[in-house]
Amino acid sequence: MIRITSKQAGFRRCGVAHPEAATEYPNNAFTAGQLKQLQSEPMLVVEIVADKEEKKAAK
Repeated sequence: MIRITSKQAGFRRCGVAHPEAATEYPNNAFTAGQLKQLQSEPMLVVEIVADKEEKKAAK
């Protein structure tokens, strides 16, 4: 899962207006290129977090 938080409400990147509240997206919501672009954007905090199913499998 990808969790994105914007430092400015409504900041747009990759065709999405990102809110200031952390928003979760499925792993396939963005292409690999878009994900790199999002991760390199200083206005966004991008976290890759394990899905609940992945956490269960890891135990």
